[in-house]
Amino acid sequence: MNYCQKNKLPTFVLIFSFLLFLVAPIFIVNAAGVVPCGNGLTDPCTICHFIVGFKNLIDWGRNILIALSITMMTIAGVMYIVSSGDPEMIKRAKSLAVNTVIGFSLMLGAWLIINTTFYVFSAKSSPVDSVEKYNLGLEAKSWDTFTCSTASSSTVVPTPPDTPPISVSCDTITFQTDKIKAQCTAGDASQELMSFISCMYQQLGNDPKAMMINSISDNNGGASCPTLYPNTKCQKDDALGCCHHDMNSCHYGGTNCKGKSYAIDINTTGGSTASASQIEAAVSKCGAKYEPHQGNHGHASVSGATISCGCDYALNAI
Repeated sequence: MNYCQKNKLPTFVLIFSFLLFLVAPIFIVNAAGVVPCGNGLTDPCTICHFIVGFKNLIDWGRNILIALSITMMTIAGVMYIVSSGDPEMIKRAKSLAVNTVIGFSLMLGAWLIINTTFYVFSAKSSPVDSVEKYNLGLEAKSWDTFTCSTASSSTVVPTPPDTPPISVSCDTITFQTDKIKAQCTAGDASQELMSFISCMYQQLGNDPKAMMINSISDNNGGASCPTLYPNTKCQKDDALGCCHHDMNSCHYGGTNCKGKSYAIDINTTGGSTASASQIEAAVSKCGAKYEPHQGNHGHASVSGATISCGCDYALNAI
């Protein structure tokens, strides 16, 4: 055995170790580089990041295979050089080189197919109204470059800031007339009804003009009307000395809560700045019953919500 043959193994080990030192950083993967999201509150992960992470993983594998292919080709070349005419070693060197080329070609072809497919499904679409849209949330800048946007394509409705509820009193409530306000100052409204009115204004943005009240009980005071029936219902809205609502109406406390009002009539013909649908939604959120079709007003009753007054809001709403 000559000198070159005796030193083949140390030479091979030295070259392989040097090449491994050069490509070692490729094998060390930073997780943030593979899946570029989820590292803080400002970069949430989306389905787009799953695709981009998969693409980055493929790129990472590609880089490894490139490094291994270069290493194998180098080893094959070294084996061929140091073979010194050894037919068996020459054959092994050629076989290693051929297999490396075949493996690299297959890897490159697969990588091209996958990346091209990704690009087809995420390429920029035709501009619409001068705004370019993307598919799947992937913003493909070139055939092998993808980025993700975490911004939603839907319209984001900002959440209104919390505002403290206004202090509801007879002076802060909007009434149709001073006579209606007098029903409040006379103490016709029950505590449950005042709490409901407070809830309504809070639901309507704490705007006193959002809801105008047409009636709490009666211009004559709710306490007297239950004793005046059955023959004294008012024939006109501005009539005095009689009762404007039906017998046993929630405005008079029904059959079980006489003396206090558990209902209000809400103006729906322009006196309230809130729309009819907004008022109806607010009534529902505040837990009251509502009959919206009462001429120029809707009738809201808290009877049955926290207390049972025995009044049918649909039949005794006028």
